[in-house]
Amino acid sequence: MANFIKHIAMKVDDVEKTRTFYENVFGYKHVNTVRRKGKNGDHISVHMTDGYMDLTLIHYEDADSDEADFAGPAPCIHHIGMEVDDLDAFIVSIKEQGGEILTAPGHLPVKFRSPNGPVAEVVPIARWEKETLAAGVHGEVLA
Repeated sequence: MANFIKHIAMKVDDVEKTRTFYENVFGYKHVNTVRRKGKNGDHISVHMTDGYMDLTLIHYEDADSDEADFAGPAPCIHHIGMEVDDLDAFIVSIKEQGGEILTAPGHLPVKFRSPNGPVAEVVPIARWEKETLAAGVHGEVLA
C-alpha cells in the first residue's frame, strides 16, 4: 500500500515574503492562493510545488482559532500530509494506535495527532496533484 508524504504546511507570519523566499531559493512554483473561511479558522493558504511535493504556506487571520492552535504559535511546521490508498482504514488505524482525530467526521483533510506527537493529516491518493489541487482545497481560489 503506497503512503507518501506529499504535503508540508508551514504556519507563517507573512505568506508573500515566505513565498518569494521558496521561489527564489528552492525554485518552487506558485500553484494557487486560497482564502478559507469556516469554523476551523479563517486563513490564507499559498500552495506551491516542486513538481512532487505540495508546500503550503498558511497565515491564520485569527490566531486563536482551533486549527491555528493545532501546532502552536507561528512560525512553525503546522502539519505534514500523507496520501493513503484507503482513507477509512487509516482513520481506524490512527484511533486504534492511540492517535487523536482533530477534524470533524467527513471533513477533508483528516488532521490527527499521533500519541505525544505533532499534527499530521491523511487524504486520498492524488489529493495534491497539480490538476486537482484547486478543487481539493476548501475555500475561494484567489490566484
